[in-house]
Amino acid sequence: MPRRLALFIAALIASVALATCAVVSGLHNGHLDIEQAELQARIAPRFPTHHCKLLIACLDLSNPVVVLTEGDDRIGLTADAKVTLGTRERIGRVGLSARPRYVPAEGQLFLEDLQVTTLELSGLPAEYAEVVKLYAPQLAKDALQRHAVYTLDTSTAKGMLARLTVQDVKVVGGKLRVSFAETPSR
Repeated sequence: MPRRLALFIAALIASVALATCAVVSGLHNGHLDIEQAELQARIAPRFPTHHCKLLIACLDLSNPVVVLTEGDDRIGLTADAKVTLGTRERIGRVGLSARPRYVPAEGQLFLEDLQVTTLELSGLPAEYAEVVKLYAPQLAKDALQRHAVYTLDTSTAKGMLARLTVQDVKVVGGKLRVSFAETPSR
């Protein structure tokens, strides 16, 4: 009986070792592609957002659309914008871009370094446009930077190893590609 138990444990250890090797070799130069629609589904529920400065100047952002531009290391986002200055409203679109930031401990992607890339508001004087450019990233920051836009599935051995080997995140082929570092061979 002890001999069977010893053989069983040895076989179990060998199986785990082989499975780990298979997972590690699968990560070798591997990547994960995240579709635009998946990012869209994760970001859209955080909108609309509303932000006022001194109760006389307000900016509302709604209906965000994720834009992934080939080879870019930033994620684009366009949204409907409404600027209220006193009793006057201006309606249009705002374009933002953000750099994905990976946090290995949680296996999560966040957006940071938000910038206004385009601002199209009809009839908005130039001095007010500068105020909107200044505050739009802060408003979007509240909706985007504080919550992960993607979390790696760490419920599997592959996911646990992948979480620790993320090397690069950029747009490739209209998708957000998370590239994994080459794992050392033994």
